[in-house]
Amino acid sequence: MASQIGRKLRNFFIGKHAAQGKYLHRLIWISCISICIPILLAGIIYYQFSMDRVRQQFLDENKSTLVMMKDRAERIMQNIEQESLQLSLDPRINDFFAGRMEDAPLIWHQQLLQEITLVKNANSFIDEIYFYNNEEDLLLTNRYGAIDKDSYKHKDEIDQLMKLASGSQWLFLPAGKKEGYITFARKLPVVGSGKSGVLVFEIETSLISSFLQADTTILTKGSEMVLISYPDLFKLDAKEKGGFMKRLENLEGLQTLRTADSTIGSFYETGPDGRPAQFTYVKSMFGRTYVTVTPEQMLAGRIQWIRVVTFSAVLFFILLGILLTYFNTKRVYSPIGKLIQHSRQLGEGRIQSKADEFAYISACLDFLSSEAEKLGGYMEKVQPTLRERCLQQLVNGEYVRSELLIQECESFGIDIHSTYCVIVVEVENAFKEQRFFPKDKPIVAFAVSNVMQELLQKNELLSGYIFANHGKGVALLQWDNDAGPVRLSQAVRSFAESVNESLMSYLSFKAAIGIGRSYSHIADVPVSFREAELALQYRIYEEAEPVMYIEDLENRSGKQASFRYPREQENSIVDALAKGELEQARQSLVQFTESIRPSQSYNFIYQSYHVLLSAIITSLEKQGGSILDLLEYNLFGQLETKQTSREIFDWFNDNLFPLYHKLTEEYRSSAGQSAVLQISKYIREHSTEDLSLVQCAEMIGMSPSYLSRLFKKEMGVNFLEFVVECKVEEAKRLLLETDMNVSDIAAAIGYSERNLNRIFQRHTRMNPSIFRAEHR
Repeated sequence: MASQIGRKLRNFFIGKHAAQGKYLHRLIWISCISICIPILLAGIIYYQFSMDRVRQQFLDENKSTLVMMKDRAERIMQNIEQESLQLSLDPRINDFFAGRMEDAPLIWHQQLLQEITLVKNANSFIDEIYFYNNEEDLLLTNRYGAIDKDSYKHKDEIDQLMKLASGSQWLFLPAGKKEGYITFARKLPVVGSGKSGVLVFEIETSLISSFLQADTTILTKGSEMVLISYPDLFKLDAKEKGGFMKRLENLEGLQTLRTADSTIGSFYETGPDGRPAQFTYVKSMFGRTYVTVTPEQMLAGRIQWIRVVTFSAVLFFILLGILLTYFNTKRVYSPIGKLIQHSRQLGEGRIQSKADEFAYISACLDFLSSEAEKLGGYMEKVQPTLRERCLQQLVNGEYVRSELLIQECESFGIDIHSTYCVIVVEVENAFKEQRFFPKDKPIVAFAVSNVMQELLQKNELLSGYIFANHGKGVALLQWDNDAGPVRLSQAVRSFAESVNESLMSYLSFKAAIGIGRSYSHIADVPVSFREAELALQYRIYEEAEPVMYIEDLENRSGKQASFRYPREQENSIVDALAKGELEQARQSLVQFTESIRPSQSYNFIYQSYHVLLSAIITSLEKQGGSILDLLEYNLFGQLETKQTSREIFDWFNDNLFPLYHKLTEEYRSSAGQSAVLQISKYIREHSTEDLSLVQCAEMIGMSPSYLSRLFKKEMGVNFLEFVVECKVEEAKRLLLETDMNVSDIAAAIGYSERNLNRIFQRHTRMNPSIFRAEHR
């Protein structure tokens, strides 16, 4: 059963026929891993961020609760201390210690008991108040009245209290620990010697705990008092609570916070249950410390939902990414699979089948390379015949003596008693569309010549010879001298148009065809050829017509007017390129082209583009480019290969302009980094001053808009945000290192106190006063 499940999973992920799709399934695996890793990293980062945020929120809540508990407890304690002080200053007690009450003890005892009862009834937290003096060895208490010390149930505690030094103190006496009260004792008299006594307030801890916060207990050590809040403290029974209190008193965390210098803080230490816990504390100026002990387990339970949500979200996105990757990869791979399937069908029996797609494609390419070598060998064997070589020399004007020309024409069977006209066919889109490489010009010319040869054989009025010359198809047409010139002229045009249509229909070649004038002598054929070549040059401003007859073009152009070089458009192009505005440069190039086109002069137009290229190279050198680096691109050589206005325009727009932008960006990037570092250092050193983008831009000689973009790119924040951050850092330094108040600090860094509080709160999550209290 397990083996069947494993086999099914393997077939799903690796494919049933792994040998037929190794690359596909490898691509799926790599894509799935590429999807899963960023999602997992994002999930981990989000989980850590959320955990830190929740912990901080929990800590802030604890601190807020502690501050509120401290305020309530201090109010209770101070009221009790105030009432104890007022009662100790009662005239009857002062008269007793002064020896003025010895004659009427019962009267002043009764009066003091009434005063004690009033104080006790006025405060619900007080359980019992009693006064004891060593002179009478008598106890005055609101619960039992006047009784002997030996009759009081806590007589041992009275002896302990009488041993206290002068002053007042909060105590946790042994009986108080059992019965749940805390004692506040004041030794009397404040000054003097001889008679002595003690005024004692017993406070119910349960009432204080319920008023402050549930699960709060009180510990004392000497003059120190610690109020501790621990979850579910009062759910413990008496025995468990006793053991818990002993462990609580001996906690290392309490020893740590007693020695802590800060008045508010938080740390992790071992809790009463032996597990890690978070201790959050606040100290008052009266020696009392308020502590919240939160077990780590409780924190983990509170943030459990974050784990669940994060895990669920990560799992969902991973599954979604895997599904999308699987189906999209299958869809993207489909054309490759169809291509390989088609290749197998075509190459069956000739190309050995391979297990891996790349190995099979490599075998196909090797086969094509072998066939190409065979074709190249065949092309070398069928190099131009002697007659074609003679025709090439004829149109190129290589025959100096007409006698030799006539002799060779007769030997090769070329009629020398006819009327001649030369047609030149040049393919425009074969190399631009990257269907062929420039070295494949002979192959393109061979294909064009074959089409022309077939059409010429079908033509009833024309005859002649078709051959290739410098990558172009050339037709040397001839007819009898007695034939009608008008009719033959139409026949030549029709033949040229049929060539153009056939090349477009069968080979998808966009051709330009130039037609020279007709001449009656064989020696004038080079003139007709040059006229056909010249007709093709008119494409630099006449692009609409694929067939161009030199006679029509020269008659149409007429007398040329004088034209000026469009210097304004040149400056506009150079300025746009310097600013990195390629679209504006393109629009200016369109205007430049339209400005020189009406001249209808090939030389003027061609030289204008060369002048424009020179201006762009000069501008690029001014931008910091190296002239030696520019020469490596052979820009003028590239421009000379472009023959039509469209080719020249596309070369400027698609090649030269992006090259200019790339080289200038590389220079600006290195220079811009240095400028941004200079500006950022200046801002940090002058953060107390009023800084502006315009001022900094003038300092380094840049425009404000460009400096703003460059600053954002290099620093990751905009200029204003960086200035604000520097001012906040300066404010932090002044808060920690000086005694200046917030108003003076705000004025020192150029802000109002209100703005400083708002900005400081936004950047640090606390106001300046709290920041100084926590970090100083």
